[in-house]
Amino acid sequence: MKIYRKTPLIPALFSTLLPILLLTASPTTLLAGISPLAFGSRDGMPTLAPMLKKAIPAVVSISINGESTKKIPEYAPQYRLDRNSSRGNKKPKPIPGLGSGVIIDQQLGHIVTNHHLIEGANSIEVTLEDGRTFSANIIGSDKETDIAIIQISTDQLREIEIGDSRLIQVGDFVIAIGNPFGLGNTATSGIVSALGRSNLGLERFEEFIQTDAPINVGNSGGALIDLKGRLIGVNTAILAPHGGSVGIGFAIPINIVKVVAEQLIKNGSIQRGYLGVSAKKLSHTLARSMRVAQRVGVVATDILKNSPAEEAGLERGDIIISINGHLTNNPVQLQNIVGLFPIGKKLNIAVLRNGHARTLHATIEHEERERISGNSINPKIDGVILTSLSPLEKNSYGSGGVAIDSVSSETAGWKLGIRKDDVIFSINRQPVTTLDEAKSAASLSPQTIIIQLYRGNKIIEIIAR
Repeated sequence: MKIYRKTPLIPALFSTLLPILLLTASPTTLLAGISPLAFGSRDGMPTLAPMLKKAIPAVVSISINGESTKKIPEYAPQYRLDRNSSRGNKKPKPIPGLGSGVIIDQQLGHIVTNHHLIEGANSIEVTLEDGRTFSANIIGSDKETDIAIIQISTDQLREIEIGDSRLIQVGDFVIAIGNPFGLGNTATSGIVSALGRSNLGLERFEEFIQTDAPINVGNSGGALIDLKGRLIGVNTAILAPHGGSVGIGFAIPINIVKVVAEQLIKNGSIQRGYLGVSAKKLSHTLARSMRVAQRVGVVATDILKNSPAEEAGLERGDIIISINGHLTNNPVQLQNIVGLFPIGKKLNIAVLRNGHARTLHATIEHEERERISGNSINPKIDGVILTSLSPLEKNSYGSGGVAIDSVSSETAGWKLGIRKDDVIFSINRQPVTTLDEAKSAASLSPQTIIIQLYRGNKIIEIIAR
């Protein structure tokens, strides 16, 4: 089974459209335990039509044209890469792609969608439910959460009502709205199958809503709404053997979307700081050994020197219960909470130390990183700026590496296929965890440089002679 993004290679053409079946169970079974206010009624039968008439106009279809020089394996684990499916390192060529977006501000024309959909786009065209089309500008985009904000200039837009993903529960009915296969806005139904899904290898910050509402190619950036028409998530991926829906889809919770969107609109990018703590889950065995009655929180395993965590007084062995009221029941939640807070954010950290509860205070800080040019390593990667990994990134990649901070277009590094946010872990078959190690490894063979790097959850090898 593979995890797929839902951005298509080419819009599919169909001569017939299968009818969308919303909530086909019997009314008695279906409505048990659900407020009748969520439904309209027509001829004595429940219907979601009145709610969908309000929600669907806030969902848009997005068409992009971009360029790709990526070398893609035959079976790409993420569908977003399949639309760039030229084999080998060829010259950039226009790549069409379709997806979805959701209007979150009708006055300013702000639309939330997925980063992977608009990444590398030369042009973005937005089609509204009423058929109007507009060119869109990118306001900001964040690869780490796969969230992007684009903007169109027009009036008579309808924004969606924003929900609260903290309130949803497994079993809640949901509706997915998007642009599957280029068909235009389509609504499908299901339930919340699971919450807090992580370790899928899609993003650094993962806490997905899982749903069995059918989600297909082209739904990237579309809406996941509750039965009152409130946006609770942005659809981003599916788990499927061949790219089609088998009832396992993933959406980014709206509460994460709101935090990221606010920063993107304000700054155009996300400036992440760090806390400086590593942690592991509080297992049954560990809880017993620490004489903790309730298995809640994560255990601090390492505190970086001179970090905000150390300055706050956090110690190894502390059980971190929550940060600013957000529970930290596993390391992923801790990473997401800290990683989504802006630099300068004040944190109240609730911990349990030797059986006693206490609250520590810290401030998210910016971490200065060393940067070097690719030319200083080897002229064959000129135009590349390399930087050290943050503590958070080191935890994510395990073995470490050096990150690509930027790549200037049409330079030697760009033509090799190196891209921003790649993480180099080997040069000339030598492991690389620091910038000094990168320089040393490159000097072993000045005429040829062999680079191995991570791009998302893929490993890519680049050879320059």
